Amino acid sequence: MTVETAPARRTVIDLGGDATILDAARRLDAAESSDVVLVVPSGAPLTRNAVFLEVLRRRAGDRRIVLVSPEARARSLASSVHMKAFASISALDRHELDATEHLTDARRAAMSTRVRRPAARRGASPLRALAVFISLVTAAGILLAVVGPSATIVIAATPTPLGPFEYDLRAGPNGGDIRADTMFEPNLIAKTTGTATGTKPDETKATGQELFKNLTTNEIRVPIGTLVQTSDSPPVRFLTTEEKILPRSTILPPTIGTALINIQAIDVGPKGNVAPDKITRSGSGEVLVTNPSPTTGGKADQIPVVTQADYDKAVSQSDSDMKSKAEQRTAEWKAGAPKGTNVYGFVLKRTGVMTPASDVVGKELTKDKPTFEITVTGSATAYAVIDKEPTRTAIAKLKDEVASDMDLDQTSAVVNEVIGASVQDDGVHWRVRAQGQQKRKPNTPQMTAALAGREYEAVGPLAQQLGFQLRSITPWPEWWPRLPVLDSRITIVVESLPPSASSP
Repeated sequence: MTVETAPARRTVIDLGGDATILDAARRLDAAESSDVVLVVPSGAPLTRNAVFLEVLRRRAGDRRIVLVSPEARARSLASSVHMKAFASISALDRHELDATEHLTDARRAAMSTRVRRPAARRGASPLRALAVFISLVTAAGILLAVVGPSATIVIAATPTPLGPFEYDLRAGPNGGDIRADTMFEPNLIAKTTGTATGTKPDETKATGQELFKNLTTNEIRVPIGTLVQTSDSPPVRFLTTEEKILPRSTILPPTIGTALINIQAIDVGPKGNVAPDKITRSGSGEVLVTNPSPTTGGKADQIPVVTQADYDKAVSQSDSDMKSKAEQRTAEWKAGAPKGTNVYGFVLKRTGVMTPASDVVGKELTKDKPTFEITVTGSATAYAVIDKEPTRTAIAKLKDEVASDMDLDQTSAVVNEVIGASVQDDGVHWRVRAQGQQKRKPNTPQMTAALAGREYEAVGPLAQQLGFQLRSITPWPEWWPRLPVLDSRITIVVESLPPSASSP
């Protein structure tokens, strides 16, 4: 099939023998000229019903549409819907009067000329009166047939699948898909406890007192640093920490010169803590030595110290404490949010550390409590979104996918979250999948005009071609055999198909 454009702004559409109304409508929509000629062969499905030709005539709008067909019945049907028809293109060019064509003004004027008859005699005969009465009754019947009947036609749109489509949606400021209210807390304060892993030696030497006894009758000087030790192997050694003069001993009366001198262990640690009377050896044979009491105070401990690594680790761990504070603040926001609002949180940022490293690093701690504490500050941001989102926005986007001559069946729309809500610096993000069904929009003026005066059997095929299913026809009165002649007396009601009938 080809489309040839003739001169004088005419488009000739040559339809094949199997052309349907959908083919003709598609070709008609593509034609750009103001005059359109439909060339249809005999027996084409398009010319089997005047409803199809009426639909095309109305679809043409302001454009002039003409039917060319060798079939007299097709031309007659075209004339019944006020569409001019010709037997051939040459007849159209010559504008030859076809049996189905409306009369031109010149022909109408010629046919209106009649031979005047003599005036009737005064007074009407009974036969003439009867004829007038019958004419009035016939006119009244015709008027009743045109105005009186009505019909209600119930149709249902046949749904077709729509989707699924996936959308990335954002609720937040600066041009988001969904409106969101920003909730901001700039003053989060959290305290974080760290553990010191560094150590510092804490070593001391044991001290005590050593009793020196003079075995001579001469005074003996005991200088600082005099060595005394235990008899163990190896011995524990001590040095005197002060200088004293050991008094001399006498025979008559017998006395022994003694002196108690302070000593300190040479080595650090607890091994310098010895029991009484254990330090009994000295480097001189002129004295006897012993410790009347135990030596004490010797230790070799490690003191916990905060290192830079300990401080850095505590700062890093402070994110967890900040998160707890942010969760607490978000819970408060949720509790105070208006009904029908969801609060999504949060974006957490640490803004500073109130405890500088200089206050902590190198600090000595006790063995029973080797921990330290730092204070950090931060901020939290959350977003308040109405609880109908993101479903509502996803359905709105799904509507944009619907063809111009279709409507979305709202009850069939389904939205699922592919990726749940995630809060980022620019708002709340979702990835959703939306799908549903779409139904054709009814053009009720077009349908009522096409059905006016037709038989009831014509309703079902026309509805099916336009994407609808016929549900019922209710005429008034019930015995009236055809649809009303006036399209204004035809009411078309569109309803939804039951789930069993609408499932694909």
